[in-house]
Amino acid sequence: MKITNHDSSTRSVQVGLILASALLLSTPNAVQGFSTTTITRSLDVPIIKSSISLRALPSQSDSPSNSENAMDSSTALSYSNAEYMPGMLKTTDASSVELKSARVQHQWTKQNLAIAMPALMGLLADPVLSMVDTGFVGRSGPINLAALGVCTSIFHMAFTVFRASTVATTSLVGSAETEEEKRQITKLSLQFAGVLGTVVLLALRLGGPHMLATMGVSKSSPLFKPACDYLFARCWAAPAVVGLVVAEGAFRGNDDSKTPLVASGIAAVINLILDPLLMFPLGMGMAGAAVATAVSQFGAAGLYGWRLMKRRLLPQPTDTTTINKAKVIRSILGANMAMLAKQGSMLVFYTAATALATRMGPMHVATHQVALSLFWLVTMWLDSGSISSQVLMSKNMNTPAKARSLTKYMVKYALLQGLAFSALVGGIGKFVPGVFTSDATIQSLILRCLPHLAVQQTVVSLTLILEGLAIGGNQFRYMAAGTAVSTAVGVAALCRATSVVGIWGSAVNIFFALRLVNAIIGVARVHMGLNRKERMESENNGLEPVPVS
Repeated sequence: MKITNHDSSTRSVQVGLILASALLLSTPNAVQGFSTTTITRSLDVPIIKSSISLRALPSQSDSPSNSENAMDSSTALSYSNAEYMPGMLKTTDASSVELKSARVQHQWTKQNLAIAMPALMGLLADPVLSMVDTGFVGRSGPINLAALGVCTSIFHMAFTVFRASTVATTSLVGSAETEEEKRQITKLSLQFAGVLGTVVLLALRLGGPHMLATMGVSKSSPLFKPACDYLFARCWAAPAVVGLVVAEGAFRGNDDSKTPLVASGIAAVINLILDPLLMFPLGMGMAGAAVATAVSQFGAAGLYGWRLMKRRLLPQPTDTTTINKAKVIRSILGANMAMLAKQGSMLVFYTAATALATRMGPMHVATHQVALSLFWLVTMWLDSGSISSQVLMSKNMNTPAKARSLTKYMVKYALLQGLAFSALVGGIGKFVPGVFTSDATIQSLILRCLPHLAVQQTVVSLTLILEGLAIGGNQFRYMAAGTAVSTAVGVAALCRATSVVGIWGSAVNIFFALRLVNAIIGVARVHMGLNRKERMESENNGLEPVPVS
């Protein structure tokens, strides 16, 4: 639309009427609020010098998720390189703005908790499986329990890295533009998981004895046979385990956080039933515990497969859109490799910290184990918020105003939950040492570490939430590179630590501080990309610039 070159007062009136009309026509609710909205004109200020883009707000009848657009007036008008002069357009209903803001915040809270709570239950599934195995194996004697500890460490290192595929798949599926593209990403990601799972299976089966030797279990050790029994029996589930993490990401990307929760529950129940049955009445011992865990993981994989077909989340015969599979494969490989590198670099830091504490002596490694256990327990809750921030960002990437609103909300949420857990850890600090040990030296070291653990919760909360937002915005490579740098600096700080207090009071703080800075930059990169996209849309769809006399 071209605005002709009349006198400046006429042009001001024209632009004011255009803006008012757009607001009135864009949403049914705008008519009710028109009496409280004052459109004023200024006869002595310059007109807007650049393009103005008007976007209609979707009505509340479109979908429940779109109602946020109708509440946020910032999505109604987009100014591209414009000079907006105060007085041209004003809204005077402050209470209405506050009410709309509160409603938007409430909707984010509801969506956040709907994803975070099932995710938290799912995160607790693996520790529950390990606890079930530990409980029953412990009854068979200390040798078997020690062998289980070594095997658990190997499986933890083998499978924890591939949790990165959950993160990558969630973002790729959530940000896909069409349902057919989502289905193709899910199918190809599962095929990729099958390849990775087979590689892990072969590595564990062929290299198991060597792995045990690197963990200090030689062929002459009494732990070697029970450890091999467990390792060789459980390794056959490796393809299913890697497939599980990818399927979990696919369901999260499709706004389904309940199916992963049900799958985790089924695995826990199967393991709980089969563990004592196979170990004792059938006399399978350590191998029985491993078979029970493997069968439980295959059971969860079976549920995922059934749900994938029932919900039609895999390619259908009716799919007609031609999708560039090569491009999809490149995006899957790139995202997974980047997240695997990120997860692997973090594992390097924690492994280095444990190794250093071990070299410091039994008192220090015992204190480190207590601190690490408490840290992981709290981090599971914090990580559930990271999952929800990632899912919500990937869903709202195509709506810059909603992405900005989400970022503001999640930062507040991260700060609030971080401060809450900092207060909790600080408050229970004096009770922690006595729960884990009666040794006075270890208790003293734990008490010296706890203030650092308490403060870290706020930093960790902000870090995980912002990393989730950045990864949800597809900043895979940047986040992987930044985490690798943080790990390198953190390991260097570990080398200067002389006690377990130095590990938790210095090195861990440096590691997470650098990850926080990296996450902030990652989120900034996401929003810079959204701003560029918004400017381009405004230039393509907006009004022509108003000529200035």
